[in-house]
Amino acid sequence: MIRAFLFAVLVLSVGEARADWRTEAAALRPGPYPPPPDNLRARYVFGWGGFEAAAADVRLERGTGRTWNATVRGGTTGVVRKLWKLDADYDAEVSEDGWRSIQFTLIEKYKRYRVTETTEFRPGGVRSRRVNSKDAGSDPKWLNFYVGGLRDMAGALLLARSQPLATGDTLKLAVFPGEWMYLVRLKVIGRETLRWRGEQRKVIRCAMDIDWIGKDYSLQPHKKFQRGTVWVSDDEVRLPLRVEVKVFIGHVFAELAEVKAVL
Repeated sequence: MIRAFLFAVLVLSVGEARADWRTEAAALRPGPYPPPPDNLRARYVFGWGGFEAAAADVRLERGTGRTWNATVRGGTTGVVRKLWKLDADYDAEVSEDGWRSIQFTLIEKYKRYRVTETTEFRPGGVRSRRVNSKDAGSDPKWLNFYVGGLRDMAGALLLARSQPLATGDTLKLAVFPGEWMYLVRLKVIGRETLRWRGEQRKVIRCAMDIDWIGKDYSLQPHKKFQRGTVWVSDDEVRLPLRVEVKVFIGHVFAELAEVKAVL
């Protein structure tokens, strides 16, 4: 759920991926847009067909030096929780120098087991170790993924929001949300207004698409993701206000419920 959420809030590009996508992903540099407020808190709700199924609290704050810390605490809610209990914690560290991911830990807690993934980013890729409590006594190996410019979801989001995001702009980012790699792409459709929580807000509308990066580093269609639209607030914060995605189970959404900058 946390990984799905973080995928949804990315603002990246749509269109045909060319054979040089690895070069493009590795070459993308931070844009001119300034960093977010030093201590930002937000809450998102998720669901499908207007029915809420989960929620997550997000915190982004400046750390020591030129680093940023991102935390997400979320889980299923209401009736859905009675059918499928899931809580997830995500903790990541990102460097403001290039908005490079440094490391993250993801813990997914299900009713009868938990999965813990620890990831370290290095020049040219990432190493990751995934431990499932159901596999007691096993010793999972560290796996290496070699793609230049590979980032976690927090690093990719911060890099994307720093871009000009002018109408027609496209971006390609190689993203490692845990377990495997993806190429997330977005095309900026333009500026418009969105009715959000009873008021009209200026937004940047983006179309989003995702490809799975295979073992041979070829791009393959994401079997569960079909297409998505992201509405990003057109202000100094630049947070996704709403995301609508068509997936294998139908249309799902994520919506910002509240946000505040803590001084």
